[in-house]
Amino acid sequence: MSLESLYPFVWIAGALSIIWLFYRISANLSKGIAFLSFFGACITYAVVLYFTQFGAYYKFLYMLPRDLFGWAVIFILSNRIKHTRGFFWTAIGVGTGGYFLYTQSIFGVPFSKIVPDFFPKNTKEILVNDKKNNITKNDADGELLIGMKENVDKTAFLAIIKKYNASFQVAFPDVTDKNATFLDDYVVVNLPENVNLEAFKKDIMASQGVDDVENNEVVSLSPLETTPNNRTNNQNKVTNDPRVGEQWHIQQFQPKEYFDFFAKKSIKPKKKAKIAILDTGVDANHEDLKGNFVSIDKKSDKDKHSHGTHCAGIASGVANNGIGIASFVPSNDWVQVTSVKVLSDNGSGTQAGIIRGILKAVDSGVDVISMSLGGYSTDRAQRAYNEAFRYAKSKGVIVVVAAGNESQNAKNVVPANCEGVITVTAITSQNQKADFSNTIQDLKMGIAAPGQDILSTVPQNSYASYSGTSMATPYVAGILGMMKAFNPKLDIENAHKILVKTGKETGQTDLTGKCIVPLAVIKELKK
Repeated sequence: MSLESLYPFVWIAGALSIIWLFYRISANLSKGIAFLSFFGACITYAVVLYFTQFGAYYKFLYMLPRDLFGWAVIFILSNRIKHTRGFFWTAIGVGTGGYFLYTQSIFGVPFSKIVPDFFPKNTKEILVNDKKNNITKNDADGELLIGMKENVDKTAFLAIIKKYNASFQVAFPDVTDKNATFLDDYVVVNLPENVNLEAFKKDIMASQGVDDVENNEVVSLSPLETTPNNRTNNQNKVTNDPRVGEQWHIQQFQPKEYFDFFAKKSIKPKKKAKIAILDTGVDANHEDLKGNFVSIDKKSDKDKHSHGTHCAGIASGVANNGIGIASFVPSNDWVQVTSVKVLSDNGSGTQAGIIRGILKAVDSGVDVISMSLGGYSTDRAQRAYNEAFRYAKSKGVIVVVAAGNESQNAKNVVPANCEGVITVTAITSQNQKADFSNTIQDLKMGIAAPGQDILSTVPQNSYASYSGTSMATPYVAGILGMMKAFNPKLDIENAHKILVKTGKETGQTDLTGKCIVPLAVIKELKK
């Protein structure tokens, strides 16, 4: 049982200890053991909440007030009970209610169908929704992305904006090549709290100057699944990096032959490719990253969350520097990594902000974009995302995105289901689909990579093991960077064909796609 899985049980234990305490007070019995049990439950609860994925601030701030309020209610009720029978039935009720809360269903019926305005779908939801309007509002970016038609009178649009007392601003003002995209015609609309969103959308779509209306959805990272790394395989140490023996995803993919291949100068890069990590930022001064890191935005060169730094280490951690871990990038002659911060320090961001990050990365001249983020979508077309990826492709940039961690079909997740991206699933060290990984059977370009128990860099010169398609994605991005360094003109379709051709079958290839094999990819490029 993981530490995180204890969460519902320690909350229930705290509630039951309150009932037990008041029972002993009512019966004039010793209270010492009851006090200790409640104190122990509180300490355990704090440890579980802080040191697991729930410790992310956006989860912590949601769960703590709710949980303490529940205890307070039980405290008040228990204080008013005077009979043993009352304590007994209260304990039964707390236990039953706690079980329903843990399963988030009542006799198999999900809470979301019973009281959809209160309960989240599950504790691993990666798109945070305002249930009333089916989007999350973000005052800085606004609720809607609206595409405006060119050379059309905007009078009707402006009249509706005025009618609803809304405000708007240009969504993507910094596009370098405005002839290559119509994203420069998008605006972000911010609505007052009391506005009926659906009524506004209906009116605005009927106006003459509008071409597209989308929810400016807020996405957040899947809670980090932290896993202990006890792997020691120093007998197969293939670089001088002291912790490479703990990296199963290095050890299982012909590492000696791979690094020997480059040491013999069997292949040389034609350029130094650049991989952009679109995430929570990257700790640019990390001891195991700075040798391969190049900055395009100083504001993105720090990471208070850790997710972006972990992804950067997987994509391009410095190999053979005698420090920490290694990646499959043999030297910065081949690949450098950079960062564009599109998610806040608590791991959330808007669709508009993510698209701005894509445009910024493309216009800065990167070769590969790695996006370990996403969420459920309330929109079908995803026109703005698709246009951003079309722009990236027009500039020769390959985009790779995470499939998501809900153990379902990635066709329901954005940007995993968008056109013009390679979507990555996660496999285990046993070459099986990771339990949490979404699947790609209905997507055009899918591939698999190691994504469970992956040791990599985290801020302040530290290292940690995380699991998720977030970890598999930069693994693929790093190899794509190598491919672009050798063949700068390689496009996304041909890159994906090479990954599939050289990949190996997994235990569920139809759901995961083939798993990438780095040495086979490089040898194929040399042919």
